[in-house]
Amino acid sequence: MNNDQIDKLMNNPEQELEFWREEDQQREMVRMRYVPQGESGYFQVTYLDEEEGIIGSQVLDEVEDALRFLEKNQSVK
Repeated sequence: MNNDQIDKLMNNPEQELEFWREEDQQREMVRMRYVPQGESGYFQVTYLDEEEGIIGSQVLDEVEDALRFLEKNQSVK
């Protein structure tokens, strides 16, 4: 399933993947999108609080990193 989500992001850069996760006993909204750049690109991950204020961000350069990130963080529904 995570492979399908990554493929959808890479094939449609305007699309974002959103899900909630628990971090330090606080719920965070996670938004992930693919940013094409030349022949490759990167994944931009933004963390938001419950009022949708940005509390952090992260860049993942490799598809494998994005897959590991989803496996680790998407388990909380």
